[in-house]
Amino acid sequence: MHGAVALPVAIGQAACNHPGRRRSDSSLRGDIDRSMVSIVWTRIGVSALVCCTLASCGGSGSDSGESTSPGNRPMAASSAAITFDAPARSVLPSGAVSFSVTGVAHSAECTLDGAPATPCLAEGSRRGAIDYEALASGLHRLRVAVRAQDGEVLRSAEHVLEIVEPDVVVYAATPGGIAAAIAAAESAKTVALLEPTAWVGGMMSGGLAKTDIGPRGHEILGGWAAKFFARVHAAEIAKGACGSGCSQYDFEPHEAERTFETLLAEARVIVERSAQLTSVTKEGATLRDVQTTRGSVSGKVFIDASYEGDLMAAAGVSYIVGREPRPTGDVPTDPAALALYEDDAGTLGYRLPRGGGADPYRTPGDPASGLLRYLEPRPSPIPARGSGDDRVMAYTYRLCVTDDPGNRIPFEAPAGYDPADYEMSARLTQAWIASQNIDPAVRMFNPEPTVLSTSRAHYKYDLNGGSTFSIDMTAPDMNQAYVEASEAERERIRDAYRHYIQGLLYFWQTDPRFGGLNQKMSRFGYCRDEFADRGGWPHQLYVRQARRMIGEYVMNQNDVMQNGRRPPITDVIGFGAYNIDVHTVRYMAAPANWPDGTRRDAIVLEGFLIRHAPNDEPYPVAYRSLVPIAAEADNLLNPVTLSATHIAYASLRMEPTFMILGEAAGIAAALAIEAGTPVQQVDYGALRQRLLARGQRLSR
Repeated sequence: MHGAVALPVAIGQAACNHPGRRRSDSSLRGDIDRSMVSIVWTRIGVSALVCCTLASCGGSGSDSGESTSPGNRPMAASSAAITFDAPARSVLPSGAVSFSVTGVAHSAECTLDGAPATPCLAEGSRRGAIDYEALASGLHRLRVAVRAQDGEVLRSAEHVLEIVEPDVVVYAATPGGIAAAIAAAESAKTVALLEPTAWVGGMMSGGLAKTDIGPRGHEILGGWAAKFFARVHAAEIAKGACGSGCSQYDFEPHEAERTFETLLAEARVIVERSAQLTSVTKEGATLRDVQTTRGSVSGKVFIDASYEGDLMAAAGVSYIVGREPRPTGDVPTDPAALALYEDDAGTLGYRLPRGGGADPYRTPGDPASGLLRYLEPRPSPIPARGSGDDRVMAYTYRLCVTDDPGNRIPFEAPAGYDPADYEMSARLTQAWIASQNIDPAVRMFNPEPTVLSTSRAHYKYDLNGGSTFSIDMTAPDMNQAYVEASEAERERIRDAYRHYIQGLLYFWQTDPRFGGLNQKMSRFGYCRDEFADRGGWPHQLYVRQARRMIGEYVMNQNDVMQNGRRPPITDVIGFGAYNIDVHTVRYMAAPANWPDGTRRDAIVLEGFLIRHAPNDEPYPVAYRSLVPIAAEADNLLNPVTLSATHIAYASLRMEPTFMILGEAAGIAAALAIEAGTPVQQVDYGALRQRLLARGQRLSR
């Protein structure tokens, strides 16, 4: 997001409007509370022009924009200007405040809280920084004086930075994390939102622009989630981008990011970017602080809103990766056992893809030639249906594409492209054509329209993965290796997905076996005005499933299907409304019955599953599914990798649900702080009352 929003935070005026005298912290804080300045929110923080023009800073004196010592040049004779790239508040006591200089400048000296000045701008450079370490909580003044080559001061400027200790620390600025942070901040709590990347918004600003809402999802959206969708929809309407088919759940990724930024700013949430979690400090079951690549942050209550469950895992909370087993034998009749029995748990039987059989070997019929790329060898033995494992469903990138010639970046081959890597797609498509006479141009590559592109005659589209060798992929060295990987290894996997998807789209565009699909693909491309800093490529890998907490209450398939096997949930904090949606877990070679009556090895898939509740009825979610076992962590909430089975999570994993649960987590965090209780002991009656007051829907 490159646009600017008005951020109602008061900085700089205290230093500008009262020249010629020092201000006490208490006096300055009063101005910060009362006055307003316009600042610009960017990916790297808040950029504020402080005391650098006569228009913005009148008067004279050592704290004003003009330095009036006897040897100084008059301000009007100089074009130097200083811009700070820094927030007004931070929770990190160590760091740096960057600034840039425009116009005539030779060097700069910086001071922190009146300490001796030090050089902070290399000769000939236009960017500098004031480093600081172990600052105490409170207000701190960082001052820059720019000098000409002869040593005369051309300009001076001051930035006021407040170091604060947060009440609530939220890890990851996903939609669920943003909802949690804002809910806690609107409950009069100081909130730090630690984001491991440079961007906020997770999947919704990272390509998922056709919201997975479900046929009845609109019935359960209230509270902050409804506010977000209303705001982003209004923005699309105002700019004329909402065509005749645009719903309030369709938007552009950059518009979602801008809306998230605005709402965070309005709530005065302190956002710290590029702060990757490294470790956690605990005393017994209580988290005290988290260590990140940018420093340590303490808090009273912590919320893990990451897609991976990294904070939960670092805190020593129990979790599972993969699929729970289904008990063998008949469906139990004992009520307690029946409540935990899931009809679709565990490994599913493998099957041929749509279209029938395709040979899995590089040289058809020759196992010695090796398997096609992305195929796994047949397990020995093949897992029994219902057995458990540690596998997750396919990942992908949700792409924003367009057929607008003026806004299109063509699909091109990535570096190291090898068409042989995509032979499995060609063979499966050929089998599909042979068995069902399908037209690849009609049945393949069907991105869904969202809003109008820059040319109002064309659309932007959301491209998602399908069931068989689409932009989805599951492989041992990709998603199956991601969850417990280091950050360096995760980055390798992200790059592998980017290479795979870019290569597949180019393959569909150029391989003649796809017929008319070649021409269809050539009309599309990545959106030039989305993710411009990454060549149109999203910043967020679609991690559909990773760790899942084992908490006080484990949501399961029976809760989602509402089949009467479990007692009704009594601590409702919101609803889920999407069907159970498990993408492919494994591609492998295995014996299969071919259309010609023979049985031989073929490309098969395993794990894909769709289940709908009767009438797609929304289902309640328990507060207890957000809290860990008390003995493991008593001040941690988890609204994203919550306590749920593989099957239940396949429905819960949608962004609107995460937003609903995130808001509940933020309110629960505030209540736990106010009452001085563990999160497991939050008064549900009070939580329910506050959620209802915010417009959350808690009954059907």
